[in-house]
Amino acid sequence: MNLADTGVLPLVKPMLAVPAQPFDHPDYFFEIKWDGYRCLAYLDGQTTLVSRNLKNITAAFPDLGGMHLRVNEQPLLLDGEIIVLKDGKPSFDALQSRAKLVEGNRVWRAAQALPAIYVAFDILYYRGKSLMQLALHERREYLQAAALTGDNLIIPEPVQGEGVAYYRACVDKGLEGVVAKRMDSKYLPGTRSSYWKKLRHTREADLVICGYSEGRGRRLLGALVLAAWNGTSFVYQGMVGSGLSRDDELCLLKQMVGLGTASPPFIEQQPPMHDVHWVKPRLVCRVEYLTLTRVGILRHPVYKGLRSDKLPEESGQVEDQN
Repeated sequence: MNLADTGVLPLVKPMLAVPAQPFDHPDYFFEIKWDGYRCLAYLDGQTTLVSRNLKNITAAFPDLGGMHLRVNEQPLLLDGEIIVLKDGKPSFDALQSRAKLVEGNRVWRAAQALPAIYVAFDILYYRGKSLMQLALHERREYLQAAALTGDNLIIPEPVQGEGVAYYRACVDKGLEGVVAKRMDSKYLPGTRSSYWKKLRHTREADLVICGYSEGRGRRLLGALVLAAWNGTSFVYQGMVGSGLSRDDELCLLKQMVGLGTASPPFIEQQPPMHDVHWVKPRLVCRVEYLTLTRVGILRHPVYKGLRSDKLPEESGQVEDQN
C-alpha cells in the first residue's frame, strides 16, 4: 500500500492538542505524553506507517511491519506514537538515530539493537468504517477489542480525572508530560483542538546570545544562537526561534547593534551552521526547553525574554535533569 492508494482507508492527518497547565477534571482522560514520532498505522493485510505530515515511514521501522498480524477486524486505522526505549524511558535521540538510516542492513541492525514500540492510543477506522464521530471513550472500547498487545504494540491505560497527581508522577519518572483528552471528544483530523490538551514538563535556562540568522517572510529574525559559560569558555547549546514576537525581534536587533564580530566564541565546539551573523557574547536571555539531546543541545526551546540583570558569565551550562 502506498500513500496514493490506501485501499478503503483514506489518508488522515492526526488530531492535535493545545498547550495547557496541569489540571483535574472528571470528564478527562489523562495519558502519558510519549516522546516519539506521531504515527498513523494502516492495517489491512499489511502494515503501513504514516507520519503526521503524511510521509510513509514504514521502511524505517521493519520491526513494526507485522502489526497487522496482531489485530482483528481489519481494515483498521490506529493513531499512536512510535517510541524507542533507553534505560526504561522513551529516548527521542535513539529514535532519531533509527529514523535517519536508509540502508537496509543498517536499518535491521538498528531495529535489533533499539527495537521500536507502537503505542496505540486511538482507533479511527474499524472494519473499514470510520469511528471518528464516536466519543473517545467509545473508540477506546473498539481499540481494546481490536488489538492484541505484545512486545512492540501496547495500549496504555489512561487515568480519569486526577490530572495533577498523574502529571507530577510522570515528571518524577523523567517523562515528557501528559496529554488530557475529553472523554466525549470526537476525532477531528488535522485540527488542533482544545478538547485535547498537552501538559508538557519544561525547564528554564539563562543563556548567552552569540549570533542570529535572518528571518524569512515577515520575520526579521530567524533564530538566536545560544551558548553557556562552563567556567572557562562558552559552550554551544543550540538555537531558538520559537517565542519571538515582532517587539522581541526589534528589541534584539537594536540591542545587537555594534556587537558584530567575525567569529563565534566557541573554542572546542563549532556547530555546523551557515548565514549566521555572529555577535559578541554580551546579552543573556531566558529560554524554556523540554530536555537535551545526547550531545547537550536544547530540545524544543522557546524564547522568554532578555535578562538584563545577568552577566554572560552567570549563564551556567545546562544539564539534563532526567
